[in-house]
Amino acid sequence: MDLADPRNCYPAVLISEAERRADCELDPNGSYLEGLTLVCNGLRGDRVTSDGRKMLATDAIKYLVNRAKIDDYHQRHLDLATSVIEQPIVILGLPRTGTTVLSYLFDQDPQWRSLLNWEAVQSVPPPTTATLRTDRRCLELLEFQETVFPLIDPPPPHWEWANGPTECTFLLAQDFKAAMWETRIPNEAYREFIANCDMSSAYRHHRRALQVLQHHAPGRWVLKMPAHAFFVDALLAEYPDARVIWAHRDPYKATASFMDLVGFAHGLSLGSPDIEWIRNTYPDRLLAHIERARPALANRDVHHVHFLDFINDPIGSMEGIYEWIGATLDDDVRTSMTNWLAEDPIRRPRSRPYGLAEWGLSREELEPRFGDYVRDFGVGEEP
Repeated sequence: MDLADPRNCYPAVLISEAERRADCELDPNGSYLEGLTLVCNGLRGDRVTSDGRKMLATDAIKYLVNRAKIDDYHQRHLDLATSVIEQPIVILGLPRTGTTVLSYLFDQDPQWRSLLNWEAVQSVPPPTTATLRTDRRCLELLEFQETVFPLIDPPPPHWEWANGPTECTFLLAQDFKAAMWETRIPNEAYREFIANCDMSSAYRHHRRALQVLQHHAPGRWVLKMPAHAFFVDALLAEYPDARVIWAHRDPYKATASFMDLVGFAHGLSLGSPDIEWIRNTYPDRLLAHIERARPALANRDVHHVHFLDFINDPIGSMEGIYEWIGATLDDDVRTSMTNWLAEDPIRRPRSRPYGLAEWGLSREELEPRFGDYVRDFGVGEEP
């Protein structure tokens, strides 16, 4: 099937192909349909390049396949419906605030269960504890990544290895309610949809996916996605006992960095960044992360991690987090965290210049949006 052809980017076509690959059926009236329809509308638009359309349609099929397999696995293992996700640790906040490094430090400790990059989209059959990083699917994806990564120029602002922690966005994307679709396809209808839709079905799928993944590899989950702040009400409705870590950073730096990330995504799907779209969309979108999180988390025991403190003393920050959780940070885990930081396998690929001026913005222009946040949370400003 030629997925670069807009005629093949209709929901019915992608669903049929996904069911063929999964060898099981999707719910024909599933909650994924509304978002999928909007994504397909964007894929057929003339703004997306042929290569971009092929890449994104391939991803859409991949997510549909995984959703079908998760639903099928649930139906064949009815005990999973009562499988408990107990007090997951959830990292949220503005994007580009160090949440990836934070999740990788948690991943050095075997007492936590990370959502790994490969398993988020290849969940069935679920891995065992022993095969989380040796499963054939993990190793094949890792081999592919190691081949492709050196060829990407300029380097991507964000990169995840197959055997490391990933963002929950890849689970929400299987319900086609995820901010990642908005960042890849500038589409006004989807932008409105993701800002106002009922996210409960996406988080139900999120839970079902975790139930499958912990079937043979149990543990207490550490979950990461900055946009959990944007969807915080649905998150807390699904996981009312979640322990929330809120990452903070100079919002002017975070905004510039995130717009750089979206610009990179546009380059893959559109050929070049839509500067006006990015400038007009993302300062307000990031402000909404703050405005939605503040009232929802106001009366909860939330642990706040500040970017400047974290990068200056990451191990000290982890010690504070462990104390808040009531967990023990063993010496060997502390050593593993220190060694991981020394190797710096995540941050180095993302080292690239960025700034608000690239998008026709300035700190002074954004201060009316973010000034209260900086003051009320004591957020340190970066030079």
